[in-house]
Amino acid sequence: MVVKDKIGRKRYIILEKSDKIGAVMREIKKMDPSAKIIIKDERFILLRCKHWYKDEIIRILNENGVMTYRTTGTIKKAKKIMAGLN
Repeated sequence: MVVKDKIGRKRYIILEKSDKIGAVMREIKKMDPSAKIIIKDERFILLRCKHWYKDEIIRILNENGVMTYRTTGTIKKAKKIMAGLN
């Protein structure tokens, strides 16, 4: 397995669906331009970001009232966690 040290690993953050996410995403995009919402369902949002910015992004989300559930390294695991939380 190759360590992606220079390009960075991806992290997937499971969030609650919220009306505040649009304003918060603008702030997150300033810090990590590669951050992107991958999946939206009726209850959750799956946000992809670089592993360097994960802790800072979670802090920003929580400060703005968006609840985060878990962070994982793969979409497959994130979907499994989201299915278990429903």
